[in-house]
Amino acid sequence: MKFIIFCFSLGTSLMSFSQSDIKKDIEDKYLMDLHIDQDSTLMTEFQRYAVDLFKTGTSVNDTILKSDTYKVGVALISSQNKTAERDVAFTLYTLCYKDLREKDFHKSIYFGSGREGLSNFFVDHDTEEQKKMIDEAVLTYLKFDSIPVANPAYQFAKTYFVEDTYYDKFYSTDKHSTLKIGNSYAYLRQNGNYIIQIEGFPDKTLHDDTEMLYVNDVFVDDWFAISVFIIDDSSGKAYNTIFKFE
Repeated sequence: MKFIIFCFSLGTSLMSFSQSDIKKDIEDKYLMDLHIDQDSTLMTEFQRYAVDLFKTGTSVNDTILKSDTYKVGVALISSQNKTAERDVAFTLYTLCYKDLREKDFHKSIYFGSGREGLSNFFVDHDTEEQKKMIDEAVLTYLKFDSIPVANPAYQFAKTYFVEDTYYDKFYSTDKHSTLKIGNSYAYLRQNGNYIIQIEGFPDKTLHDDTEMLYVNDVFVDDWFAISVFIIDDSSGKAYNTIFKFE
């Protein structure tokens, strides 16, 4: 794959589920496991902020969710594995929607009706210069409470074209969240001008697909990303708070 300014990673759809099987939501006890109180590093402060927004958030407004405007924010990305400590880093993360439904009735008979989909991609780097740009964009969000509009990493996150194959199915849960199903699965809620997404992995030891959709300790222990997307960044403001820096 050709890299343009930045390399990137995308979540892909590797599992399929029927909508009737996923009427579940993340319980408060698992949110509390994600709410780290023991230290005051920048990362744990942002994580607490995101979890608190998620806890008090409500269902995502369909009009906002299905907008074709890319929503960019800051995320904690985890590369934890089973034999090592969690390695967590900040980056920019984008949420985008696409209507993949077939509009032509006759084509839909032969090729299927298609679906609506959500996609995420996070900005990664090939060089130290690219990493510096990503770090500067995150710093602008968290330390200066503003949108890094002139930053190349932000511009990349705001405009990169996501191909149709990278959009995952999404559904409303029984309670407050929107659930996005792919290789990992994510719960999304809205709180004011923010969409908060907590992304984790199902328990691979379970054989029943419906059971895999129940949030359990595996989801918390193997979370992949905790993100706060900004719905409307036209004001130039970010999270309405200045995060503490070491």
